[in-house]
Parts: sequence; C-alpha cells; structure tokens
Amino acid sequence: MELLASFTRRFEGGPDILGELSLPLEGTSLTILFGPSGCGKSTILRALAGLDRPQAGRITAGGEVWLDADAKRFVPAHRRRVGFLAQRPSLFPHLSVAANISFGVKADRVHRVAELLELAGLADLAHRRPGELSGGQQQRVALARALAPRPRLLLLDEPFAALDRAAQVELRARLRDTLAASRTPALLVTHAREEALALGDQLLLMGDGRILQHGRPEEVFSHPAARGFVEEGTVVKVRALERAHGLVRVAAGSAELWAPDPGGLGEWAHATIRPEGVAIEREAPAQGSTRNRLAARILALEPEGSLVRLRLDAGFPLDALVTAWACEDLRLEPGLAVTALVKATAIRLSPSPPEA
Repeated sequence: MELLASFTRRFEGGPDILGELSLPLEGTSLTILFGPSGCGKSTILRALAGLDRPQAGRITAGGEVWLDADAKRFVPAHRRRVGFLAQRPSLFPHLSVAANISFGVKADRVHRVAELLELAGLADLAHRRPGELSGGQQQRVALARALAPRPRLLLLDEPFAALDRAAQVELRARLRDTLAASRTPALLVTHAREEALALGDQLLLMGDGRILQHGRPEEVFSHPAARGFVEEGTVVKVRALERAHGLVRVAAGSAELWAPDPGGLGEWAHATIRPEGVAIEREAPAQGSTRNRLAARILALEPEGSLVRLRLDAGFPLDALVTAWACEDLRLEPGLAVTALVKATAIRLSPSPPEA
C-alpha cells in the first residue's frame, strides 16, 4: 500500500506548490522532505494531513481517495487516520501526560496509553502536567499522542526545531525507536542536513515549490539534481572502528579515514567530505602513513568554471575540486590512478540510522 499525491496548491501573489510524491503506508520507512525555508515543504505536509485543500490534483491512500479536485472530493483531517506532529507540541496544559496521550484513543485506552508511555520513555512522568516538563519531554508526549490512535502515516513538521541540541539528539533516537516499535511509516519535514542523515531512509529534495529528486539521503546530498539547494560534498555511510585523541577511525567502503569525533555517535554514521578539502597527487600512497591518503582512480572530470570536479573511486565514491591549472599540470584524465589526500578537518561525521 502507498500514498500517491499529484496536486497543486496556489497562493495569490506567490508561487504554486506542486506535490508530486509517493509514500509507503506499510512498514517503518521514514521519508525526509528536505529543502530550504519557504520552498513549500509545510504546505505539502498540510495538504497530506487534510489541513489544507489544494485547488487541483489528486491524493489517494491505499486506493482511498482523499482529494479529487475535479470531482470536488475532499476528505477532512479527522477521517484520514494520519498523525501530525508540529514544531510546538500544543498539549492540553490542564491534563496529565497520560491524559494527553489518551485523548482521541477510543478502544483499549488503558493498555494503549501504558504501551506508549513505555515506548516514549515517559512512564515516570505519567502524572505530571505539560508545564512541569522540559521541551524535549513535551515533544515526546506529543509524539506519543500522535501515535496513540494507530495512524496509518505520521507527518512531522520540523519537530526538533524549537529544542536545544542535546534534546534534539535524544529525541531523534527516541523517534526512530518509537516508529520502529509501532511500525508506523512517517514523513518528516526538515531543512537540517544532519537531521536528514540521522533519520532518513529516503529523501525528497524540494526547491522552488516542487520536488526535484528522490533517493537515499547520502545519494541525494552527494549528487543533487539541482545545485544551490543543498551544501555540496560527498556523503558516505561509515562504521566507527576506533577512537583516539579526539579523532575517529572509520571504514568507508574498502577504505579507512580519520575524522574529528563530534561525540554522540554510535557504530554507524554518515561522513560528509567537502570536495575542496581533497587534494590530488600522482604518486602512490605512502606505506604506513597516518594521514588520509587514499589510493584512487579518476572516473570522470567535470569542468566548473575555473575549477574541475573529479569523480573518484577511492574505495567509495569521492569528489574533489581542483583548479583547471592543477588538472592540466598533473595531466589528470579518466582512468588515471592517483592518491587522494583528504584533510581530517574536511570530514564531518553525523549520526546515522542503524545498518539494516
């Protein structure tokens, strides 16, 4: 089963927002809707939730028609069985945590609330009111409340934006675990690259009011269909092997790299490597070198004004940016074996979903 959407939301004096996407309605897939502020991400989310009504197009969920503009059919939010979590939790201030979660649960209420209190790590806070909780705890209550009626899809609109970094990291991990335990597919809106890499199984890249690309987060970030909407650089999934002196040694494909340790990483992470931090030499890597010197082969050269982007196979796909003069001086060409020198400071590690 899947959700299929093809609609247009028009705004007077503003650009049209085009929603062309499909989402699984089974399993625990977490899809990221990523793009800069103001590109229309929240508009798409609200249209899927039934909180906004596009002027044209269709939305269907598992064969059920939620929107058919031509037939003037529109299913309101309360009939879609969709959970919605916004930036602000909007809890009932006079109700306890348990009562907030139970709101909207019609069957087996006591068991369902106990289950979600445990899943969200709120069992010890069941009798507190929202005003007695931290921002992160309040958002966990809102998450549990959104999941309580067993929605077929959970929609999240930048749910971590109002939290401090420590609360963001904690809630991201809690979100993954809770969605997996409840087997609820989700679509999460964000403009934060680290958040997308830490949470997403799939990513929809949005810009200029439309969806530009669909793929795994690391693939989209490494090779975006349109430049300017994401920070460019190689993104590769890595496994932590060793930590020493503020650095982490990670396995990337068949290669290994040392990178600054940001803390808070598990076994798996994503490494983002800035292409301008990769230098090229023609000689072979030095034996036993402790620097990030990788044996590589040039796959392609792509001119970019005064620079040339090198597509490399370094045991994993890697991009480098060199000047056109350096490219000519080194006589670089496709198929040539080279050494890629990757500065540790050019590598940024961020948490990643566990390896499947």
